[in-house]
Amino acid sequence: MKSSRRERGFTLIELLVVIAIIAVLIALLLPAVQSAREAARRIQCTNNLKQLGLALHNYVDSHNALPPAAQGGMFQAYMNYTGYSFLLPYIEQTNGYNLFNFSLGQYSGGLSYQGWSEWGNSTAFGLQLGMFLCPSNRATGEVGATASVGWTVPRAAVTDYLFNGGAGRYVAKGFGETNRMGPFGIDTATRLAEIQDGTSNTFLMGEAAGGSQRNKFYASGTTNRVCMPLATYNTAGPVYYDNLMFMAYGRSRTWNDGTATARIIGGLVARTVDSVGNAYAVNDCASESYTDVFEPAPGLPFPTSAQKLPNFRSAHPGTTNFLFGDGTVRNVKDSIAPTVYQALSTMGGGEVVSSDAL
Repeated sequence: MKSSRRERGFTLIELLVVIAIIAVLIALLLPAVQSAREAARRIQCTNNLKQLGLALHNYVDSHNALPPAAQGGMFQAYMNYTGYSFLLPYIEQTNGYNLFNFSLGQYSGGLSYQGWSEWGNSTAFGLQLGMFLCPSNRATGEVGATASVGWTVPRAAVTDYLFNGGAGRYVAKGFGETNRMGPFGIDTATRLAEIQDGTSNTFLMGEAAGGSQRNKFYASGTTNRVCMPLATYNTAGPVYYDNLMFMAYGRSRTWNDGTATARIIGGLVARTVDSVGNAYAVNDCASESYTDVFEPAPGLPFPTSAQKLPNFRSAHPGTTNFLFGDGTVRNVKDSIAPTVYQALSTMGGGEVVSSDAL
């Protein structure tokens, strides 16, 4: 005898209700997953800066001073090598350090300059280290090209962390506003004892996210600063903003990006004011760097010879990580008061900063 019992399935309405419930659960869960991933990336970014802090302090133990952001040459303007090159032995990259031939360079008047751009250093120029990249921003460098200096690298080494140049208009050693300077500049060799504001109240490095994937704007102008799209073409072609880690020359360079002649802008040292001294907020659009020959130049009146430098910025929502002189890494909110922000960037300004002002 056949059973009259029938198997009952989902009705269309019931199926739609189940799908709707699943969609709501996914919508609720996805932000939490993304938040957890960002928290993990921010922790990794913090750890990168802590490792760089250890490297800087180990460098000080060996040399009694912090490295320069860039090593000068002729007239202390034509650059040779960067502080990142000098830090390599202190982050277990002695082999990478040995890739550099520091004796290379163009010679004039008994001085060597532009050694970084010599063919013998092209392998070192492409040495990319994960410690210098913020995982919230990217995993690799983005600039690969034939440089006008005559050699090719598949990907130029880049960094998302820049040295702190302070809140003055100059980072070249020997120029004015010394009480507004940060610990790093051109040809500097700052001793920790010179950080009169205290190492716990002074930045050594901070995030300065490069690349064009997440940071699509760069600053044009000063008093009336305008954020220009990186995709904007100029007479040299497209513009790329990136901090080329070992390129000591502090101005834009012309590269062939494979499709057109491109302009590469970026920097090695960041600060908290622009080239005329106006406040530069955290995560403001990044400025083109211009620190070398004739910027500043002997004999030119101030502020004509002030230097253009990028600012600190990150890919983390609302905050940017900074390495302090005592080796700690702290988050600085985008909403920080400009006076406090600038005070933390100077090493001899004499400011008193409350611990809850960040």
